[in-house]
Amino acid sequence: MKTKTIILALLVAVSTAMAQHGGGSSNGAYKNPQLTTKYLAALGMANSKMKQKSEGVWVSDKGVLIYSSHPYGDNIKGFSGATPLFIAVGKNGKIQAVAPAANTETPDFWQRVKDSKLFKAWKGLTPAQAAKKKVDAVSGATYSSTAVIKTVQATANNIK
Repeated sequence: MKTKTIILALLVAVSTAMAQHGGGSSNGAYKNPQLTTKYLAALGMANSKMKQKSEGVWVSDKGVLIYSSHPYGDNIKGFSGATPLFIAVGKNGKIQAVAPAANTETPDFWQRVKDSKLFKAWKGLTPAQAAKKKVDAVSGATYSSTAVIKTVQATANNIK
């Protein structure tokens, strides 16, 4: 009986560790985030009327384009999986905001990323500039913030 308990405890520990590090999860629930009012508010566009232009691209009634990081950042992993996001690009061709979508990152580490100025690092840049900008990771949330940086770069590289 003792052996079975030890084996069960080891199996639980291994599966928990794999889930925390993205080892056993495809993270499919977050690969194609939908643009909701929550994300519009995070982009500073709470009262905007949106129309889907194509998969992962929306246009507001004011001509602002919003791009999903899907599929460009789907394989970029943070501590616990992908870190999907949205990028709002104004009519002037410059990034107005970057906002995170739902993800499976550890809440304490993810809060450090959200509390930092990381999501504002690309504001005012063209997507081409954003794709090349060197941005420092957030101390204490290195995996998560590095994934955000790489996801912004990958998405910005694909904004036409």
